[in-house]
Amino acid sequence: MPIVTHVPPGMRGTALIVDDEPANCRLLTQMLRREGFATHEAYDGYKALELFAQHSADIVFMDVMMPRMDGFETTRQLKQMAGVNFVPVIFLTALRDEKSLIECTEAGGDDFLTKPFSLGILKARIKAMERVRDLQRTIHAKNVALSALLEQDREEQELAERVFTRAVNANNVRLDNLNVVLRPAALFSGDVILTQHAPDGGLRILVGDFTGHGLAAAIGALPVADVFHTMTRKGVDERKLLAEINRKLYQMLPADRFMAACLISISGHDHQLRWWNGGMPSGWLRTQTELLELESYALPLGILPELGELGVPRCLTINTADRLLLMSDGLVEANNSDEQMFGDQQFKKLLVEWQPGEAMMPRLITTLDAHIANAEQRDDIAIVELPLNPSLFAATHPLCCPLSTASWCWLLELHDERLVDMPTLGQVLQPLGLLNGIEPHLGPLQTIVSELYTNALEHGILGLDSRMKATQEGFEEYYLERARRLVDHCHGQITLRLCYEPHDPGGCIHIMVRDSGPGFDSQHLPTGSIDDAVRFWGRGIPLVRDLCQSVTYSHNGAQVEAVYVWHTDEQLPYSTSPTAG
Repeated sequence: MPIVTHVPPGMRGTALIVDDEPANCRLLTQMLRREGFATHEAYDGYKALELFAQHSADIVFMDVMMPRMDGFETTRQLKQMAGVNFVPVIFLTALRDEKSLIECTEAGGDDFLTKPFSLGILKARIKAMERVRDLQRTIHAKNVALSALLEQDREEQELAERVFTRAVNANNVRLDNLNVVLRPAALFSGDVILTQHAPDGGLRILVGDFTGHGLAAAIGALPVADVFHTMTRKGVDERKLLAEINRKLYQMLPADRFMAACLISISGHDHQLRWWNGGMPSGWLRTQTELLELESYALPLGILPELGELGVPRCLTINTADRLLLMSDGLVEANNSDEQMFGDQQFKKLLVEWQPGEAMMPRLITTLDAHIANAEQRDDIAIVELPLNPSLFAATHPLCCPLSTASWCWLLELHDERLVDMPTLGQVLQPLGLLNGIEPHLGPLQTIVSELYTNALEHGILGLDSRMKATQEGFEEYYLERARRLVDHCHGQITLRLCYEPHDPGGCIHIMVRDSGPGFDSQHLPTGSIDDAVRFWGRGIPLVRDLCQSVTYSHNGAQVEAVYVWHTDEQLPYSTSPTAG
């Protein structure tokens, strides 16, 4: 004889029974309590909604034909009250026509039983609904956990993006007339726009486009920005700058990753524009008489180990009323909902209508937005427009100055967040009239100061180790950590002092850089050749030693003094004249 066991009421949850016939409610209550359910009874729809609001339920048995509010409307409101929680509703109905059964489902019912029904059928339907309910609860719990993880990831990515953007753009020069639009397709942009003044007061601009978009594309922008700003401030010519960026990207990026780029240098002392285009859409120069195309003629950076002759910029003569337009391929390849690219017709039409002296950006953005409308943006978009007028340039200086007969000392202290952006020597000395007699040497002096200041910031204040950059992975980690510490740990002080002593014939500059960090063992500074191409770290100090008469560390490495000496008839140790190509 089989053993019959009863589950205590409530072990399987709570059932809500909705039927206007009390006898039906009592019968179903007895059956459900034997199956382990606690029960609540309601004789109409209003009472059912009231009980559900008070006690909720794990499963509902709903009659169709009831006064005041029928089962269909009760089920619709009950499902709305349940929200994201799945509460199965089983209709109990004597109706057998197809229309009524379809209406049960459309009202939100999950199953139905046709009266009369057996206990066996009831138990089978309950178990089926419990499986569905448990599966839905499991999925909901996982969705909640996944949403929390996605929110955490979003917050971390937004923080990383702010750190990243600040690190890449912190050293860009800010110009009122420089019109820049940067629209990333993801949180991180694979397009980069860099601007910096050269020692002669000229302006240099780089618009780059890394393969793909998002973080994987953007990671290469950190070392590119560092090289661009450092070498431009030193007065290094375009060919050497491109060679260095290319070398770093070739060593750092996988074979399928590279950066298309357009580099522009506008001289601060003549009407010359030098440009280089490797894999970018054509730039456009609108003069008073014609529209000149700056087409791509070289491979993107990071594909070949050496650029060779492909790294030679080209030269144009410009006037102050001319305007320059640069862009990434995300602009010309922007699709509308009909898969038509912006560059096919509309951009060409804008170029034809571009009048001399007219600002292109307002009409360009209006037309682009109308073209894209509600279509998905698939690639990063970068656009730069600038008028070629004197407001773009820093203070310009003649290349030769008479020898000053008076000595001077100049001192600068930078603290905390001010440490991120060290001004160029030309920017700080020229307004004080201290360039007289030293201007031909501004290039090598800027190189020395930049290298010593960078070492003080990165190693003294931020506590970074250059040996991290010995491998590709370490190189990426170094610049990501540098960017993070510039935001979170950039606290301290760096003091820079320059003292000039005129000699006959020539002069001498004593340079002192001191940081408030703990110092380091100066015996382990790199001493290799500055032309060492095997590694891409530890090249700065050997360069400083080559330029200076002496370099001396003290205060446990927290202070360095360098002496730069020249004679009037000597050849400059570091050229500041750009290669026109």
